[in-house]
Order: sequence, then structure tokens, then C-alpha cells
Amino acid sequence: MAFSSISYAQIKDPISEKIEKSKLSVGLKEVVQIPLSGIGRERVARLNMLTHAVDGSGRLFVNDMRGKLYVIINDKASVYMDLKRLLCSGFSDETSQQGFSYFAFHPEFAKNGIFYTVNSEEKNNRIPDFPVTKSIVDSEGKIIESTHHDVIREWKADDPTANTFSGTFREILRIEEPYPDHNVGQLGFNPNAKPTDADYGILYIAVADGGSDGFPVSHTDPLDNGQDLSTPLGKILRIDPFGKNSANGKYGIPKDNPFVKDGDPKKLGEIWAYGLRNPHRFSWDTGGEGKMLIADIGQAFIEEVNLGIKGANYGWGNREGTWVVDEKNENVLFPLPKNDSKYGYTYPVAQYDHDRPPDWSGFYAVGIAGGYVYRGKAIPELVGQYVFGDFCNDGRFFYVPVNDLVNGKQAKIKELRLFDGDRETSFLKMVGRNRSDIRFGIDEEGEIYVTSKSDGKVRKLVPSPESPNYKNQRQSSKL
Repeated sequence: MAFSSISYAQIKDPISEKIEKSKLSVGLKEVVQIPLSGIGRERVARLNMLTHAVDGSGRLFVNDMRGKLYVIINDKASVYMDLKRLLCSGFSDETSQQGFSYFAFHPEFAKNGIFYTVNSEEKNNRIPDFPVTKSIVDSEGKIIESTHHDVIREWKADDPTANTFSGTFREILRIEEPYPDHNVGQLGFNPNAKPTDADYGILYIAVADGGSDGFPVSHTDPLDNGQDLSTPLGKILRIDPFGKNSANGKYGIPKDNPFVKDGDPKKLGEIWAYGLRNPHRFSWDTGGEGKMLIADIGQAFIEEVNLGIKGANYGWGNREGTWVVDEKNENVLFPLPKNDSKYGYTYPVAQYDHDRPPDWSGFYAVGIAGGYVYRGKAIPELVGQYVFGDFCNDGRFFYVPVNDLVNGKQAKIKELRLFDGDRETSFLKMVGRNRSDIRFGIDEEGEIYVTSKSDGKVRKLVPSPESPNYKNQRQSSKL
């Protein structure tokens, strides 16, 4: 980075304007408690992803990171698949960010029974498709070994309509992870793609930058993965799971990916976008312009909502939000240089910073939990709003109009007020913990759900007492 063109006026409060509470509110209705799976205080299920099977059945699926995938029918949950048992050995959930992380159903699951998973595994002398090629160091500067592999598999159910999995699976790709945190994130298919579109049946894979070498102060992206086009770390990948032209012959690299035609063997053809720190969640608006939205978890200062743009460089680890980040100290930000446009970075369309409440004592963390643009029918006043939140100590729910998310501009974020029945409350009070660990999910009707690792419950966004639809909801619940 050319520091000669950067102002050395360090930024200590990057976003002085606070997020205000809106008049808009929603209720949260408990749907089901997923069975306990751990021990002691951490015995509740570590729920991480909830979605539907794109098959018209109305079924919901939610995973416990300790290894099981559940199906929810009529507000009752049962085990659909025990991934940990089926893998027999090597499954690893050593840290809070490891385990059975994400899953995605192929758009033709109703016909072909195919879906995909990603989970963490011990290395066990397995050869990764994408090995770490740089020296890994700990917080004291000592060279250490990589920690684990993240593995993506394709599963084929014998009967797509069955509520218990029986079928086969195959490994698609295996990524070596340098540090325990910042692993492979969400898997997903563009729900707006039609069978005749180039994007139909193409799998998107969010991959974080591989982790950090120390806490609380560390080098920013210590292996410089975000800007390195020879590694999948810090990227959004895009592959054809039915293709064969990859290096391992187990998947395809779409010819319209941005770096395929470069002819540079050091640039991975699988890369669709890069310069991301921890893009654990992405989604597409199923209405309007069909925008793709990527939530990128920040380091010391900024949480980001980005537009998904083919070939975009989101700046990590040279930028955090719309600021320059010090490569050797995560706790230092600077203003953008006057010649910033020459770098070609794509910046967030909405962002918030890590302001700690004045009455908070002890450790405080902030992390964006990506969500969905609401296109359901139960809460008309919420239609067209991108709903997301913060999964750490904040535990707040936010929203921003999807039409305001425009490249080159910053949309105003507002806090969504929450009700538990007739009582306004906070999510932290509902889960009874000081960390929300929320994740957002969606059903076939476009209704939004919320899960939490803090209490293992699935909840649904419903009209609040202030909503015009609240009376209708209460009457229908009594029928």
C-alpha cells in the first residue's frame, strides 16, 4: 500500500451518527426448540442456517453445527440427517466457528434429491484441493501448522420427499484453513435464475480470509489472502457442481467467471469476487432488481453490507468499510487517500461501527448477521426492507430499504423494534444471554425466521401489536 498518499490523521470514531430506533416493529413467535446436543452451559443446539428445500413441500430445514440436519414440519423438528455419523471419522467442531456449518438445496431438489453441505474436519493426512502455501505464524511470531480442512460435499437423496435422508454423497472440494476461525461460509444458489440462465444451478460459496494470528491486536489479514487471487480464502467462489473442468475433476468452473479468460495460472477461475474478510452470509432479493447482498463481518471497526458484483474487489485487507486499515494493527484506521479511485475498490452500500454502549462493562464484540429482503405477506410494512442484525453483544435487529442499497452511496440503517407478544423487548432478553448469536432464515413464502445458538430455538418474524395485520394474526392463531 502506498502510504505516501494517505493522510495520517487516525480515525477513532469512524461513524459518529448512531443507529436510531425506527417506528417500524415486528413480533417474534417461537416455532420450535431444537433438541440439546452439548454439555453444561453450552448444551443447546448450535443453530446456524435455516432454509427451505425449493420443493413446494413447505418443509423447513435447520442445522446444528454439532452435526445434525433437522426437518421442521408443522412446528415439530426431527432429524433428517446425522452428517457427523455418516462421515464416520474426522468431523471437527473444536471451536465455535467449526462444525457442520452450512447447507444448500439444488434448485431441482424435488426431482434430483441433491443438496450440498460444508463442514470442518481434521486433516488426517488428506490432501486438500487448495492447500495453504504461505508460512503460518501465531501471535508470538512462531511458525505453526494449519488447523483443519473445510469440506464441501454433494448429497443425493434416494427419495426427495422423505423426511429422513437415505442416499449417497461425494466430496467436491477440500480447503485447508490456516487458523481456527474465519472458515468457509454460506453455500447458495441464485433463486432468481431460470433454467435458461447462465446462473441456474451454479453454486456460490462464501470463503473467509482464513483467520487471525492473535487477539486482541493482530496483523490485518496476516497472510494477505483477501487480495491474493491464487487462493480461495477471502473470496466468493462460483462453481458448477455438475461440471468436470476443475483441477480435481469433481466440479466445473463456469466460463463466464471474471478471471477465467485472463489466462493467468496464478488466478483461480473459481473466484467470482474478492477482498472480503468474513462474508459468512449472502442472499438475493427475490423481488425488485434481484440484488445480491453480502454481509461481511468486520474486524475492529466496521460491519458491512455489500452489493454482490461480479469481479468486485471489496478491499480487505487494505480497506475496512470506507477507510484505510493498518496492515499491521487492526485497531488503526485512516481516511481514504485522494487518489483512492485508482485502486478500484468496491465499497459497502451500508455500514455501521463498533460503538460500545456507555453502560456496558466487560468484553464487548460486534458482528453483522446477514439476512434477507422481506418479500412475505404477513408484515406488509416490512416488504422491500433488507432485514439483518448483530449476533454479538448488541443483539439488535436492523433494516434498510433495498432500493437505497446503491453502489457508490451509503444507505441509512435503522433499528427494528421487537415484540414478544404484547411486550416490547430486546432479543438478548428473550434468549437470556449477553450474546445473541442470531442467524436469519427464510421459507418458501418469503417469511423470515430467526435462530440462535444461545438458546437453540427457531422463531418467526410476525406482525407486532403495532401492525395492521396483528389482529388478523391473533384471530388465525386461535382457529
